[in-house]
Amino acid sequence: MCGIGAFQLREGDGDPRLLAQSLLRELVIRGRDASGVAWHADDKDESFIQKFNCDGVELAKYLDEHIGRTAIVHTRYATQGSPKDNDNNHPIDVNGVLGVHNGHINNDDELFKKVTGYKRKGTVDSEAAFAYLRYGPAKRSLANKLSDIEGGAAIMWLQTNSAKRYLHVARLSSSPLAYGRSVGGSVVLASTESILRAACKEAGIELATVTLLDEGQYIRFENCEVTRTLDIPECRKPKFTWKNPYSSSPHPSSRVATTEATNPRLPLDIGTGVGGEFRDGRWHTALDLLLDQWDREAREDN
Repeated sequence: MCGIGAFQLREGDGDPRLLAQSLLRELVIRGRDASGVAWHADDKDESFIQKFNCDGVELAKYLDEHIGRTAIVHTRYATQGSPKDNDNNHPIDVNGVLGVHNGHINNDDELFKKVTGYKRKGTVDSEAAFAYLRYGPAKRSLANKLSDIEGGAAIMWLQTNSAKRYLHVARLSSSPLAYGRSVGGSVVLASTESILRAACKEAGIELATVTLLDEGQYIRFENCEVTRTLDIPECRKPKFTWKNPYSSSPHPSSRVATTEATNPRLPLDIGTGVGGEFRDGRWHTALDLLLDQWDREAREDN
């Protein structure tokens, strides 16, 4: 479980730094192992990354004063790749593509085998997605490249190798993503609707609409307008596998989910086999998610 956010603000519609800080603070409930922000400068053809293995609340205190109006935000719950190595933390820089990812990629090694002209920097699975988008087979279209990424994933990225200040957004499967349009016409995105609304309220941005993106959707924004959309063909449902993860704290192995399909005798009234989400390489039932939330809130209260 990680937290991702992004925005393109119209000039005068909110303060980019304040919104980035608000997203970092609200997204922290989805990951505390590291955090980061990447943005395009408003007044020059440059892009920047600020990231470290601290939580979003801490990073927000020291965030650069000159955040641009197009930015992506990440709070990390580390599974693969130690956050002590900053190459594993997001946003990930793949020579012209700056990306953030929520979820788990099951075929990162296979994707890297199809990448030419790029050397892997870290060990995190997320790097494979952006390396494949940037350096994967030229004959594969963007939609097909996105469909080649296996696992539960929502991703966002910026391009520094283009004069256009695009914001790219894709929800492949499972990992949630909410898209808001402000009264002033700006675009704001976050992992969940509740985080989106809370961050915008804190930053003083009034939302006009909020949409939950469907699985298999890609959207490109430029100057706060949708300039391209794609339906991702054969968007792959996650395979329920689990790699040996990095973990800063024990995973709730005592509550590893067993679905109705694998154990039909389990009662459905406790939430097992009904709803849930694919996170960090395995399936969490609705009950798992609720118990994890209670554990998190208890730790925060202490």
